[in-house]
Amino acid sequence: MDTRTIRFFMLAILLGLLAGCQEREADNPFLKEKGVYSGTADEELNDDTREQLRRRMKIQRGGGV
Repeated sequence: MDTRTIRFFMLAILLGLLAGCQEREADNPFLKEKGVYSGTADEELNDDTREQLRRRMKIQRGGGV
């Protein structure tokens, strides 16, 4: 392969990578206003789920069930 062919393939690869980045970035929801979360709100935890999480934390701290 000569230098010209290598440059052509390198340029084609670079353009392909740049085109892929632009498409992915356009679909990415990003923070549009400083300090304001634009994602979906979290669901409230019920009492049973909270108790399960407390038990897990206690086990991870080294305590028993």
